[in-house]
Amino acid sequence: MSQVRYNLKNRKEQSTLISLVYRFNGQRLVYSTGQKIPPKFWNDRKQRAKETQRFPEYSELNNFLNTMAAKVNTFHRQFIIDNKTPTVAKFKKLLNEFLMKSDNKNTLFAFIENFIKERTESNNYSKGTVKNYTTVFNHLKTFSKKGRRQPDFNDIDIDFFSSFNTYLYSPPLNNSKNYVKKIWQTIGVFLNDATDKGLNKNLSYKSKAFQILGTKPPKNIYLNDAELKLIYQYDFSENERLEKVRDLFLVGCYTGLRFSDFTRLKPEHLQSIENKEVISILTQKTKKTVYVPLHPILKRIINKYRTETQIFPKPISNQKMNDYLKEIAKQVGIKGKVIQQLTNGGKEFSVTKNKWELVTTHTARRSFATNAYKSGMPSIKIMLITGHSTETAFLKYIKITGEENAVSMSEEKFFLDSSPLKIA
Repeated sequence: MSQVRYNLKNRKEQSTLISLVYRFNGQRLVYSTGQKIPPKFWNDRKQRAKETQRFPEYSELNNFLNTMAAKVNTFHRQFIIDNKTPTVAKFKKLLNEFLMKSDNKNTLFAFIENFIKERTESNNYSKGTVKNYTTVFNHLKTFSKKGRRQPDFNDIDIDFFSSFNTYLYSPPLNNSKNYVKKIWQTIGVFLNDATDKGLNKNLSYKSKAFQILGTKPPKNIYLNDAELKLIYQYDFSENERLEKVRDLFLVGCYTGLRFSDFTRLKPEHLQSIENKEVISILTQKTKKTVYVPLHPILKRIINKYRTETQIFPKPISNQKMNDYLKEIAKQVGIKGKVIQQLTNGGKEFSVTKNKWELVTTHTARRSFATNAYKSGMPSIKIMLITGHSTETAFLKYIKITGEENAVSMSEEKFFLDSSPLKIA
């Protein structure tokens, strides 16, 4: 068998394509590898990229070219073993399949692309869910470019699991274990759907070897009634920016709605049911209508801002609001320290932060759920607003400390019964 060679398509270009050339049985195969290189970094004698730090991709590119050359030789040997006549067309077909260049609509990436497209066009999936699917797909595509080959269903094995995790944990990503675990859960969603449709036969992803043990999630705080009262009563009259952010934050604290929902509230969302004023809104994430009774503080805020088109302050971006909330929490005097267990690049460490530093728009929703639960409201009633499907998930969501639970239990009849025990 002859030697596989590589030619540069146009040496005058700043970066030019690399073509694979293979002569066999009087025929000549010329195949574009799809890879580019600046001609000045090409070693003609070695037929590979120069090993120089000025072209840091040299190692990945040379490994890819080595793999391509080995594949061509393997294909040719197989033709001989099978007593078949090799042709340029047959070689190209095999190389296309190896590099996932075929028109097959059922490749992994083609499937994921269509999976996301269908959910983007559907009204049954929130923007956040679709964004998560897209983010994970982008990670897969970026990783495949580093390996210079698209993985297909059968490639999702323990080796892929290990190398993909290394990519996710390494700089510049430095993802946490919990986030990497979430990425694999999303990949599982893709593969489960493909399996259900008969497109995927590789079930390696369901094995225990694919499990990632996440760390305890960072401590998400909530603000108790006393802290919310502190925020509500603070005089921000000389700072209109913080006053409006404070009032909008309280809307979340007393409705339990997500940021994407409480920032959309308009006069048309107010209803009267059996002479009770409630907020009624179709939530963006779950696509379910929830009904929330109007808290007295919300009524005061509505009276403060109500016009024909609005009932609450005009919203700002989530990121800006989070910045302002920390400023508010610090200014009103939210006290306390919180120790958080975090991971970076898969490595665990702890950090101590001031409680006010951890206040975000989502703190509002968690505060609502926790304070409502502490007040004695049944979980099922709160869940109809928060959207939690199981009480187990709800109880994980709320933030009741051991101390708070003990104080709450001390008010139960069991602990208040002072009748003397009768000893036989």
